[in-house]
Amino acid sequence: MGLLSRRGFAGALGAGVVLAGVPALARPEGPIPVLRLSIAVALEGGVPVCEDAWIDAQVAAAERLFGPFGVHFRKAVQRPLAERFARLETRKDRDALDAERVRGVVNVFLVRALRDVDDPRLYRMGVHWRNTRAPAHRYVIVTAEALPSTLAHELGHYNGLAHSAVVNDLMSYQRNSEDVFVEPGQGATVAAFARLAFASGELVPDPARP
Repeated sequence: MGLLSRRGFAGALGAGVVLAGVPALARPEGPIPVLRLSIAVALEGGVPVCEDAWIDAQVAAAERLFGPFGVHFRKAVQRPLAERFARLETRKDRDALDAERVRGVVNVFLVRALRDVDDPRLYRMGVHWRNTRAPAHRYVIVTAEALPSTLAHELGHYNGLAHSAVVNDLMSYQRNSEDVFVEPGQGATVAAFARLAFASGELVPDPARP
C-alpha cells in the first residue's frame, strides 16, 4: 500500500479546500463518469506477472468499495508491459513508466516487485506515484503479491485519501479478519476528487458511453 508524501497531502488538502468553496464543483448534478483503467501487466520470462482473474478481482474490490459513493471503475484496456519494468528498484525505474502512460485514463501498472525507495530494505505492495520531473503525471503501481484491496487503496490515494489509523479502513495498514470498508467522509472525498480530475481534463469520459 502506498504512502502519501507531505507535499502530496498538502496538495490534496488544498484541492479539497477549493472544492469546498466552489459549490458547482463540490455538489454538481449528474453522475460521475466511469473512471477508465488502463492496466499494463509486466511480463517476466514472457509470462504476465499476474493472471486475468487476479486483475478482475482487484478491480471488483475497488468497484465494491467506491461504487456506493458514485465512483465507478472499469478496465478499459489491458496490455503487456516490457519485462524491464517487472522489478522496480529506484525512483528512476518508477519514473520510466511515464513513457508508458496513456492520457485521459487512470494508468495502472502491475509488476512483480516494487522496492521501497525511502527504505531499500523493504518492498511495497503498491504505490500512487507522481513522476519526479513532472508531478502532474501520475499513476498507480501494484505488485503481483498485493492484497485483494491494494489496487483500491492506491486508487484511494489517487482520489485524495490519506492513510487512516482505523482498523480495516481501506486506507489503514491495520487489518483483522473483518471486511475492509470506506467511511462516508472518505467516499465523499473520492467523489469530489474524481469530479475534479474530469473537470481539469486529467481524465476524459468514455466517448462510447455518454
